[in-house]
Amino acid sequence: MKYNEVPDITLKMIIDSGLIKPDTKVFASSNPEISGKINQDGSISLLIENQQKNFPFPSGAARSIVKMSVNGWIFWKIMDSGQLKELSYFKKEYIRKFTK
Repeated sequence: MKYNEVPDITLKMIIDSGLIKPDTKVFASSNPEISGKINQDGSISLLIENQQKNFPFPSGAARSIVKMSVNGWIFWKIMDSGQLKELSYFKKEYIRKFTK
């Protein structure tokens, strides 16, 4: 049996592919009034206690909101074609289109 390992997909890879654009607004699934933005380098910027903070990974940004370990690919959503979709949707699309 042959096993093909898929390397970790990063938000930067998804941005570079064009599936998500830099400066896209992200919304917290726990409270859509909490939002941030995706940066060109794949980090997520949030305004926390009137300070701009950058998080290199979606899970770290999510953890800063809920104060517990959480999967950031599921926690963060972006508006796409009029509906909020989890970042995991775009990760799956990247895998489908760019890894074979």
